[in-house]
Amino acid sequence: MALYRVKQFVWAAGSYFKKIDTEFINKYLDEDEKKLFNRLKHNEKHHSIRVCKDAIDICKNKKISLNTNRIAKAALLHDVGKGEFGLNIVEKSTLVLLNSLTKGRIKKYDNIKQIDIYYNHAQKGADILKEFKTYDQEFLDSIRYHHSNKKISNELLDIIRESDNKN
Repeated sequence: MALYRVKQFVWAAGSYFKKIDTEFINKYLDEDEKKLFNRLKHNEKHHSIRVCKDAIDICKNKKISLNTNRIAKAALLHDVGKGEFGLNIVEKSTLVLLNSLTKGRIKKYDNIKQIDIYYNHAQKGADILKEFKTYDQEFLDSIRYHHSNKKISNELLDIIRESDNKN
């Protein structure tokens, strides 16, 4: 687990030197979705693109017959709740460590904006997307529960969780 977190930190730090693949984004997101996506911090955009590419690969490798555009859209938008108040790399790293050291007990301090976003961005993202009235419940649940252990029969959620956990 520690090695994985180091890898995440290196990815995040290195992302500041890479351009965002706008062609890839344009392929899957409409104009309103791109506005939401572009509210994310640079490193979070790269994270979402990696999640998206892995989600598409997972479906191909497991021969899952979900619509590629739908998978890509969910993967690219899964962290839009962070756009409200993005965490910088130091804040996120600190929260990851504190979460681990306190076994999640810092969650009760969600009156602090950084802690609130860290723990509640998935719900916030689903709430934002629900306002568009274009996404079905399965799609919204794939955003809402991607960090939850809640057992739901939702293939899209399973793919988003798996690809997010790898990135």
